[in-house]
Amino acid sequence: MDKRYIKGRIKRFFGKYWGLGRLAFWEFYYNSWGGMIFAIKRHYKKRRGEIFSDYPRSDDFEKGLVTIGILTKNRLDLIRPCLESIENNLSSKYKIEILLGDTGSTDKNVLSFYKEARKDWKNIQVIWLKKYFFSKNYNEMFGRHAKGQYLVFLNNDTIVKQGWIDALADSLKDKKIGIVGGKLLHKNGTIQHAGIEINPPTKTGINTYCDEPGDIPEANIKAIVPAVTFACAAIRHDVFNRFRMNENFREEAQDTDFCFRLAESGFSVLYNPEAEIFHFEGSSRDWRKGEKDRWLLKKIWGNKINDLATKIKQRIAFGPNEYKNAITVIRDDGIGDLLMGMSIFSNLRRKYPGKKLILATYERNIEMMAGFGIFDEFVPIPNGQKYAPLPIPSDSKVYNFIDLEMDVTPISGTPKEDNKINRHLVYARNMELDEKFDLVPMPDYPEARKKIEKLFFEMGLNMSQPFVVFNLIASNPARSWWGPYYPKLIEAVEKMGFIPLILGTKDSEYYKGEKVVNLVGKTKTITEFIEALKFGKYVISTDTSASHIAALAGIPFLSIFTGGVKPESRLGFYEKYEVLEPLASLKCYPCWDEGCKDLSVRWKKDPCRLAIKPEEAVEKFKKLVKKYPR
Repeated sequence: MDKRYIKGRIKRFFGKYWGLGRLAFWEFYYNSWGGMIFAIKRHYKKRRGEIFSDYPRSDDFEKGLVTIGILTKNRLDLIRPCLESIENNLSSKYKIEILLGDTGSTDKNVLSFYKEARKDWKNIQVIWLKKYFFSKNYNEMFGRHAKGQYLVFLNNDTIVKQGWIDALADSLKDKKIGIVGGKLLHKNGTIQHAGIEINPPTKTGINTYCDEPGDIPEANIKAIVPAVTFACAAIRHDVFNRFRMNENFREEAQDTDFCFRLAESGFSVLYNPEAEIFHFEGSSRDWRKGEKDRWLLKKIWGNKINDLATKIKQRIAFGPNEYKNAITVIRDDGIGDLLMGMSIFSNLRRKYPGKKLILATYERNIEMMAGFGIFDEFVPIPNGQKYAPLPIPSDSKVYNFIDLEMDVTPISGTPKEDNKINRHLVYARNMELDEKFDLVPMPDYPEARKKIEKLFFEMGLNMSQPFVVFNLIASNPARSWWGPYYPKLIEAVEKMGFIPLILGTKDSEYYKGEKVVNLVGKTKTITEFIEALKFGKYVISTDTSASHIAALAGIPFLSIFTGGVKPESRLGFYEKYEVLEPLASLKCYPCWDEGCKDLSVRWKKDPCRLAIKPEEAVEKFKKLVKKYPR
């Protein structure tokens, strides 16, 4: 077995458990056995990707290093000239390591060549794989063994030319580019691949400019294309970690599927003709074996393929200056956090009418934010994965509000000072905008409204009834009001002649009353939640998005603050509301979302959740109704 492989595995083993040991020690020191056990469980869940993929904080690659991965089996006539061409065309800017993924060679000459190659070229490592399975092989090879900042897929039936590495790796410095492919040439110098497009009549992928002369001008322009072939393509290590290869594809089409997934997440797929490679297509594989994969691609991506087939131009010339006049705002948090910033985002639009404004936020927030018509483009952050690599244009001016409120720790987090300030002021300060607040009205979402009206009709509900919307359970349990208190408030609201309308994603056994309409879990999107909430004459909510939606929609609301932040830090610029919060005599309030130190108490019976009694909520709601009759 390769000594470098053994050495690497030993190093990774001790590195992993040394880090885990330190984590366990400090959690035991601060939080006793409960904290240590929780931290260890979280560590292993995180390693399996079950909590979140904390990409930037787990970068295990070497900057400036390019890892070239090649799958091969026997065929000394292919792998020898391929490796020789790489070693004869190294980069002066990037270091190179080569991973040879052998999928079952039995040829003694090949095995002997591996020994010679590792002796002659110190940058080669052989990875022994059981059998050929393109997607699975690369997931294992790159996932377990690659150390490079950049990863290159390369077929064994290729011969590379001078400058190919620089052309590929340099392109990936622009974070908007998800993957880059080069110009592949037949043996006679004609084009084999210059990007993949969809052939309209057959709805299948075709290699653009195939069999055209290698110097045809149209093929010598950098372009954004639907896909590139993985016979030669490069990607950043962190982006590969986020997406991985789809192992449902065994022989082919996994490259097109991968590119489609990148594009769906906002990344661009680049064809760069400056990277030239000879590719003797089909030398090592029977193309007929890929029929099942081609069928699967159409099944998964049928709508996208049809859309591409109807486009006049699928290929767009790459504009390196497209985003020089752009501003990108990155904010990962929930609905309310974004709604608190609407006045500032509106000011940003007014201040820079000619600039392209981009918002990177969780996927679930995009439909809502698009309704305001402020941002020109959206970058979806995978829900719950705020550290995922994102397609943020390198030339864009970036305002990054990730972790605005907390320094995250294994158990909870350490609050920052900005968590004590209304988001409106934080956004204004960081983006150097006027702090003046103007209420931006909540938009209408017609499609979502139709779905809610249909839901009401199916449930036999009269939409003109005097609803009071309840949203008392937050995603952060410490912000949820104490459940056993709900019935008294619901009963009082019903006696006042209102119909309680329950919204949210989590139900409670305490949501009960004679007239209660429970829509928990029935609003499938944020915009449906918003349109359902608009049916309320009033809103009763904890410190959740419902309060902010009500404020922008002009609906009077009662907000019950329980989870450790002061109302003025969230509601300070709104009107038409009443608020309840724990008494100042509660020594641990406000904790600014840090939560109870004792893990046996946290999220269960926090004193701040118990402090506000239902009688107080009833009186406040009556005051709200009297003050703002509807």
